[in-house]
Amino acid sequence: MKYILGIDIGTTAIKGAVIGEDGKIYGTQTSEYSLTTLSTGEVEADLQLYIDAFTKSVKGAITDAGVDTDKITCVGFSSTAETCVFLDERNEPLCKVIAWMDTRATREAEYLTEHFEKKDIIQKVGFDGIYAIHPVSKILAVKNKTPDIFENTRMFAQIKDYFVYRLTGEYYTDDSTASDHGFYDIRNRCYWTEMLDFVGIREEYLPKIVPPGTEIGTISSQAAMEFGLNPNTKINVGAFDQGCGAIGAGNIRPGIASESSGSALVTVTTIDTLNPDATGDVPTLCSAIPGKYMYQPYCTGSIIMKWYRDTFCEKEKMIEKQTGVNAYTQMDELVMSTRPGADGLIMLPYFQGSGVPELNENAQGVYFGITATHTRGHFIRAIMEGLAIALRRMLECEQKLGAEMTEIRSLGGGSKSKAWCQIKADILGIPVKVIDNSESTACMGCAILAGVANGIWNSVEEAAEQFVSIKETYEPNPDNRELYEKVYNQYVEVTKALNPVFK
Repeated sequence: MKYILGIDIGTTAIKGAVIGEDGKIYGTQTSEYSLTTLSTGEVEADLQLYIDAFTKSVKGAITDAGVDTDKITCVGFSSTAETCVFLDERNEPLCKVIAWMDTRATREAEYLTEHFEKKDIIQKVGFDGIYAIHPVSKILAVKNKTPDIFENTRMFAQIKDYFVYRLTGEYYTDDSTASDHGFYDIRNRCYWTEMLDFVGIREEYLPKIVPPGTEIGTISSQAAMEFGLNPNTKINVGAFDQGCGAIGAGNIRPGIASESSGSALVTVTTIDTLNPDATGDVPTLCSAIPGKYMYQPYCTGSIIMKWYRDTFCEKEKMIEKQTGVNAYTQMDELVMSTRPGADGLIMLPYFQGSGVPELNENAQGVYFGITATHTRGHFIRAIMEGLAIALRRMLECEQKLGAEMTEIRSLGGGSKSKAWCQIKADILGIPVKVIDNSESTACMGCAILAGVANGIWNSVEEAAEQFVSIKETYEPNPDNRELYEKVYNQYVEVTKALNPVFK
């Protein structure tokens, strides 16, 4: 049997998964690294930390699978689309890797947004403006603050692009990854030359662009020895993580949406063509499925649950240490001991601003309606309900643009919570389906892309339909419909009332 190695380069960890041609996961390895966060907004890490984690994950996943390396026919990649690596003429890093959530480029983002016409930005990059998250802003910030680094850079790469280079000796990226850079024309699927010229980025210092899932070539002999792979292994460019996760969740056609409740709450909806009436409020990107597009709005996510656990759940954390029962599982039990609607307690989950439709970066988290009768279970339920409403509002914005939705696939750590999944189904009014191996969907997605390019499977759609399995389905409870409509309306009214107050 043939095997594919899927590599997902995440925010603080790299995961490798060995996947057979039967679609089963045979081995995995996750290797973590730490980011350094500074008070001035920088979030960064040494490139060597990524290299060490990559090496451990590749070798560890193969060892865990118990397969010979000559059975690994190809390697596929998934990663964030905004984690920047600046490399000199010797392909050595000139500075630390700049993580996707780094905010050092806030002023540069505002400057670029003001310089270009809003309609041009929407038409070219699918956003209503340029943001600090975008690599174009980060590159301009490096140019302004450390011009020597900018002048000596000979390759502006993303973290996935760098590892494609390490394995093949060539720099390539795919258009799904490039579509979140701020200098990529998503309609014509090429670099936006006006933006490059304005910032001073030479196109030859950027990776070559190919469709997602393109097989780049064979691994170099040096890389095969370094990472413990067979010298005949084929290397695939893959795609960006949210797109790969969508494929790995079976989100391959209109009518299906997927949501990932990680540190951010992200929803992905596949669309066949661009909507000419889009205003840019709902980010539009190139899909990981070649030729298609996707909506990808996002807001603060499960990081709020982590905040509550770390701040108010010392008892549950202690029990976890003593018995092994996860603190989040105990929090779920507290939620299930309370009634839907949290007895009038509403939570606005705006820890890092609000998502669509408001897009208010000054919005802050709020508990509204606290009384002496409310317990920790109510407070946790209010978080879950607030995030589910935020998810609904994002999906409603997509529906106004013509997106179809009959079900939603749930991925990530949040999908483990039975209480939260049921809350989402009740508030959204559509089935919520939890994917088997939901925390490996990005690895599965990039493996499917690599396997199709290698001739193992006929198409992305066929492989996803065949191998993505549903672990559990949560149907909306009609008894809660009227109550949650009331909660939803209150949430919207409280948000409207507070928007002028947020500073």
